[in-house]
Amino acid sequence: MNIREMVYKYYNKVFKILLIIVLLLSNITYAGVSEKPASQHVTKKEEPASTVLTAENTVNNDIVVGLLKTEKAHELGLSQNIYEMFNNFGVKTVLIDYNKIINLKEIQEESLIFAKQDETLAKKLTLDRIKIEVAKFIEEHKINRIFIPDNLHSAPTPYRQLVTEAIAKIVDDKPAIHLFGICEGIMNAKGIEVMSVVSDEEKQIKSAPNPQKEDVPLQQIKIVPNSRLAELVAKFLIPNENGWFSTYFPDAHSGAVSNTPENRRKLELLGYKVAAFSSDGVIEAIEDRHGNIYFQSHPEALVVKSDKNLYLSNHKERQVSTLVAIAIINDFLYRA
Repeated sequence: MNIREMVYKYYNKVFKILLIIVLLLSNITYAGVSEKPASQHVTKKEEPASTVLTAENTVNNDIVVGLLKTEKAHELGLSQNIYEMFNNFGVKTVLIDYNKIINLKEIQEESLIFAKQDETLAKKLTLDRIKIEVAKFIEEHKINRIFIPDNLHSAPTPYRQLVTEAIAKIVDDKPAIHLFGICEGIMNAKGIEVMSVVSDEEKQIKSAPNPQKEDVPLQQIKIVPNSRLAELVAKFLIPNENGWFSTYFPDAHSGAVSNTPENRRKLELLGYKVAAFSSDGVIEAIEDRHGNIYFQSHPEALVVKSDKNLYLSNHKERQVSTLVAIAIINDFLYRA
């Protein structure tokens, strides 16, 4: 073992101890980073549309997180990292495979027949049927938390957005189910206007960066005073003279919530409050009336890499932002 490795292990241990102390004082539950590589974790399949992920860590069976993903190889790596994050919080995770949970073609055909070829009515019946199927899946697997990650690394399929829209409606009907959404997939499902910050040509020639990578830049997030998000971060951040908090999250998206007066009014009518802005005035987080928070940036990516982030002693902002991100995920899981 060389000196660099010894120093790394020493600081890693110190920061884990400090992290545990801070989290205990803040009433946050987090078990730290799993010592096992992803390949050694147990993956157990149940229904064709889901994968129940379990590990040796003690699991709180009262909390079941539904993770919206598909079993395609390019998504499973990201899903495994998110799973391990939830495993460290001591909860069970169920994969909601949007490509398997519904049979869209069959539903559309049956709806069209039932609507007697009335396409407008058939579309409504299709959406209602999808909601019923998704709600049935959620109930069967006792899911009471739903995490919708970004759709940057997902194939552009209608299945994902239709299932996301169904989930949004189900949570509105059953606010006891907590919802955590990242990036524009959840925003669109909620009827919120998302504008592109890059051209269509750039979208074609650039692949979106993985927010979990260490070299993805952090973006400053300014948190609105008296918001729920402000309450969550107040244990770790000092507000400025006007009551605003600042933190830093990975930025890996090409869209942003429109900050036009029209969209702001629409947000208010839909029951949302703006919770955070970027330094250039783009809306970065909103809150609904049930206490759920939806982000354009990626706080979860800091939690996934929390062992390395807390080791970087010369990156104070990243360390503090990681604690903030852990507090946000903890709230999603454990708030009443």
